[in-house]
Amino acid sequence: MAQRERSWPAAASSRATSALAGPRRAATVLAALPHALYLRCHDGSVLPVVTGSGLRLPTALVLASPESPHGWDVQPGDPVWVGDGEVRLPRATVRAVRTWAPVPFGAALAPPEAVSLVADGASGQWQGVALSLARVALRGDDVTDAVAGLVGNGPGLTPSGDDVLCGLLLGLQPVAPARDRVWAAVALRLGATTSLSAVLLGESAAGYAVPAVLRLGSALVGGSAGYTDDAQVRRAVREVVAIGHSSGADLLAGLAAALRALAEPVRRCPPAAVGVPA
Repeated sequence: MAQRERSWPAAASSRATSALAGPRRAATVLAALPHALYLRCHDGSVLPVVTGSGLRLPTALVLASPESPHGWDVQPGDPVWVGDGEVRLPRATVRAVRTWAPVPFGAALAPPEAVSLVADGASGQWQGVALSLARVALRGDDVTDAVAGLVGNGPGLTPSGDDVLCGLLLGLQPVAPARDRVWAAVALRLGATTSLSAVLLGESAAGYAVPAVLRLGSALVGGSAGYTDDAQVRRAVREVVAIGHSSGADLLAGLAAALRALAEPVRRCPPAAVGVPA
């Protein structure tokens, strides 16, 4: 007897790839993990399909279930179909039945004590490089060489250098010209990194991140209470450090560098030529 196709309801991010809403076309599995499926769509964009307990990337299609029932039944390189609000897997269809709207990172200056707590959780090997880049960007000087040394630097789906840049771009949100200067240099080199990392760099430039990073941003600016609680910041830092093998700590290196540079008395840069993704 033929197995009945399963249907999994999901929520699509308002920032999800246009391939999800467009006509059905072939896509390729980039990675199949217990709580996430990464699909490269026909237009080169990447659609993350994550379980309810998975890492909710800002462009993700999120299952209502905390687990993927019976697994994904696909391997990297396998073809699937994306479009018409659906992802068609061999034995299941993920259907977008509603949408969710990502919240932007809380862009603001943070007190020195809180910034030190962020730095405590950061990858030590990247902090000096990231701080130098942040200072150069805020002065309005050329960041091309510094960015070139980071984009695609490291193994995996999201190389360490890219994670550092994601944190830096988020931290520079209060000074748009400096952020735009870094993003302009990054955008020219996206071909040097993975397709997933390229998407996440663009999202960071636009001010979007995963929930743990957003909670840290809220803690740094004091949240609804209006003052910074060190214990809350420490908890949020631990959450971010737990992301991936080193992704969270690498992101914190970029974020701490940006926050430190913003607190220094430097000359602000003129507007950059390239804006961030919408």
